[in-house]
Amino acid sequence: MVSWCPVRRTTGPSRTPRTHMAQVYQFFIASALVIMLSPTVAAQNRPQPPPGAMGVEEAKALAQGWAFLAQGRIEEAADRASSMLAGNPRGGAALILAVEVGIARGGPLAGLAEYERWLGRRAMEEPAVLRRIARATLRELGAQQQDPTARIEALRRLADEGETVAAGELEQAASGGGSAETRALASLGDERAVKTLIAEMDTGSGGVTTIDALGASGSPLAAASLVGRLEDPRPEVRGAAVQALGKLGDPKLVPRLTPMLSDGNAYVRVKAAGALFRLRDYSGLPMLQELMRDPSPSSRLAAAEAMASSPDASWIALVRELTGASQPEIRAAAACLIGPHDPELGLSVLETLAADENPAIREMATRGLGEVVSSDLTTLRRLMKNADRLTRVRAAARVLALTL
Repeated sequence: MVSWCPVRRTTGPSRTPRTHMAQVYQFFIASALVIMLSPTVAAQNRPQPPPGAMGVEEAKALAQGWAFLAQGRIEEAADRASSMLAGNPRGGAALILAVEVGIARGGPLAGLAEYERWLGRRAMEEPAVLRRIARATLRELGAQQQDPTARIEALRRLADEGETVAAGELEQAASGGGSAETRALASLGDERAVKTLIAEMDTGSGGVTTIDALGASGSPLAAASLVGRLEDPRPEVRGAAVQALGKLGDPKLVPRLTPMLSDGNAYVRVKAAGALFRLRDYSGLPMLQELMRDPSPSSRLAAAEAMASSPDASWIALVRELTGASQPEIRAAAACLIGPHDPELGLSVLETLAADENPAIREMATRGLGEVVSSDLTTLRRLMKNADRLTRVRAAARVLALTL
């Protein structure tokens, strides 16, 4: 049985600084307001711009384009952006207007299409423009209702950016959301949602997905309810509870987990060894080391997943080997595991699998792309067009993190 790998966040390289285009963007928004509020500014009072600065007529035309956009005259704004880009195909200020018009017309994907037309074959990305598209992507995904997990994560990322509207929507979801929203919020550590799931567990409801959300929360409040599920007759529930307890990170739980190494089900025993390993208790390590040498790729993958919290050279070598396994589901899981350590390899494997003829494999690979953290803006730009909503959320969030 292949279990899906968790999201792992890694620290990327130093953040990309804002380019001059960010300041240009702010300037033209202000200029558009000036055009609307003071249309009769005397031309003779304007100082001549210094050499190299944008000419007065160009600045006026661009500001008028922003004014059209602010007034909802989208087509006139689009015409202004197009004419300016026709005269100066590499004009960055006109590009920003064109991207904003694209977003207003058809959402962030349309804005991204405008940017990619401008970019052509250039290798250098414009971080300020990508940042604007990423923010629009998160806003769009924070408004949709089809994927609660993607919605909640998008709202959280926007709230982290200081958007008060997103923070308010998160609060509303916490107080009146459905079960999917509650699990998503709990997995992000929301205390109210955690308490709601604990109440479900204490009444006997709440299955593996609820247990997984409580484990992802990292909340010590969940410990007692999870310990209670260690006696469940279903091995999948016991295994999920064991794994969730390991994710809580409390060494005091070791005495509760150690007896599970003797569980009658091999799946539960491996999960127990992995949970203890995460808590720096190595009583299950011999079992995991034996699995690492097992001829079955599935067994070796189970060992790799159990030991992923503290990877060493032998672990890296094992997971690299598994990215070449004959079974596509093994390759997908291994690519997700290796992603934080070798994003290029992880992305390469997953992008190949995303074109697999089997729709189930394509879905695994697509979701896995969102798990692999990349620090390459070109890769992230591509992922912001992915069909999977959660992948787009994570790619957009990563762009924001890299372009502060």
